[in-house]
Amino acid sequence: MPPKQLKIDSLDLDLENPRITLASDQRDAMQKILKEQGAKLINLAESIADNGLNPMDRFLVLRSDRAGKFTVIEGNRRLLALKLLKKAPLVNDLEMSAGFRKRLLAAGNRFKAGTDSLDCFEVADRAEGLDWVFRRHTGEHSGRGIVGWSGLAVARFRGRDPGLQALDFVLEHGDLDDELKEQISAKFPISTLERLLATPSVRHAIGFDIRNKSLSVNRYGLSPANQGCG
Repeated sequence: MPPKQLKIDSLDLDLENPRITLASDQRDAMQKILKEQGAKLINLAESIADNGLNPMDRFLVLRSDRAGKFTVIEGNRRLLALKLLKKAPLVNDLEMSAGFRKRLLAAGNRFKAGTDSLDCFEVADRAEGLDWVFRRHTGEHSGRGIVGWSGLAVARFRGRDPGLQALDFVLEHGDLDDELKEQISAKFPISTLERLLATPSVRHAIGFDIRNKSLSVNRYGLSPANQGCG
């Protein structure tokens, strides 16, 4: 089935959404998702209002028995957030705290009225859709699912701080075998190394300096410029 653009109002929540117990109708599904997610759903709605939908994600849908309607198999949290942003009466109808209601109504006022057509992909049947949902939500599956970032990958994404510079230096110049490099890259507690390098006595003991957020080796009387690894 090809990708397609569908209107928010043409999309229904999945009454069999694994996040909740079986829902009796759309309102029941909304109420159950809201109760299960709590503040997370409000935070998502505010994020969508301020930043839009994540352009890397689309909704996985299945054609409904109801004419012109599609059931969302993947993306139920996003769909409910969008429905709440679009329709203030729905916010007032559902049971929630006064604080949540106030935040949703405020976010709805910031929501772009033109945000109505959603990127979707239609699957032929529920079995096909659930296979993709399973891969997305139940782990890496040896690379077949979504592979999370290691602590090192997160650190590299945020920027090359001294701890990361030190570890990358060891990985590149430490004469380690491939298996050990893989283990370090996957599991090394980079935050622990960062705390150690933030301690002056530790840096002095191992012969490192930090200058302008760059790690330098300062041993044997050689200048940091000659031995810098940052």
